[in-house]
Amino acid sequence: MGWNETMITYLLAIASPTHGISPDMYYSGWASQEQEACDYRAGWGQTTDGAKYYNGNTYYGVKLDVGVNTGGPIFFTHFSFFGFDPRGLKDKYTSKDYFDNLRNIALISYRYSIENPNKRLGFGSGCWGLTASESPWGYAAAEAVAHHEYGTMSPAGAIASIPYLPEESMDALKNYYRNFGTFLWGEYGFRDAFNLDINWCSNIYMGLSQGSIATMIENYRTGLIWKLFMKDPDIQKMRNKVFIK
Repeated sequence: MGWNETMITYLLAIASPTHGISPDMYYSGWASQEQEACDYRAGWGQTTDGAKYYNGNTYYGVKLDVGVNTGGPIFFTHFSFFGFDPRGLKDKYTSKDYFDNLRNIALISYRYSIENPNKRLGFGSGCWGLTASESPWGYAAAEAVAHHEYGTMSPAGAIASIPYLPEESMDALKNYYRNFGTFLWGEYGFRDAFNLDINWCSNIYMGLSQGSIATMIENYRTGLIWKLFMKDPDIQKMRNKVFIK
């Protein structure tokens, strides 16, 4: 059940030519309005904002059509959309399309870091994109909500959001590379995460994060992965069955 990173699971299941599920599952499963689904969203989000899948509230001056809280950890805007192109995808809950909704989630996250309600060291226009990553206390999923973040930032959050906010993403990339030096950059690129409040940086290079960065930069540059994925005949059929033309 959404809103989270599993949208692509429903879409691939609907697209399957041999073991496909009904397109109705998009609304009855992924965007379900049943009480169990609403309770699930309200439970992990600790809010009723977006508990019915659609949201409709405004955060930091940005209206959000779909998403729990302020949209969740920003990797929600990446993982289902490495191959599946959100441009022009519209359902009955989006006022424009999913690209616009994903852009708004990224913009809310960006503005949250500028506002910086918890006064985190380093947060700002060059350090934004709260997401899931390693933290000083193990795995943690942070988001642009004051009680859901603890000062840990992952470079992948902003950099992989480059299709949505190219200028803001480049500002973050340049800041991380030029100003953080070997504290954050190493043999395989950016380390997974850091927390300046306690002068901590991860020792690992997370494959999910590195893959997110490379894939979404290419989608921004040329749209190559989006184009190749969306050319598949089964994906095209599914798109026509599920989304509003």
